[in-house]
Amino acid sequence: MRRARLERSLPLAEDGRLNRRAVRRELMTEEEVMAQLRPQGVSGPSDVTRASLEPNGMISIIRGDEGKPDEPTRPEAP
Repeated sequence: MRRARLERSLPLAEDGRLNRRAVRRELMTEEEVMAQLRPQGVSGPSDVTRASLEPNGMISIIRGDEGKPDEPTRPEAP
């Protein structure tokens, strides 16, 4: 039987730097993290104060320029 992980996840990015240890721990690549950050208007880790992986698989971010969480943008229907 698989044990539920009770420990708190590490931030994927913090203070403008990608946390490679946390990215590997979540079985992600740097490219996968960046692919989820770009639709939120983030061009690189330097734009992020903190980015964390949510239980639903989305990455939530706190941008360095505003200090408030951003909502993921959804593509507009044609």
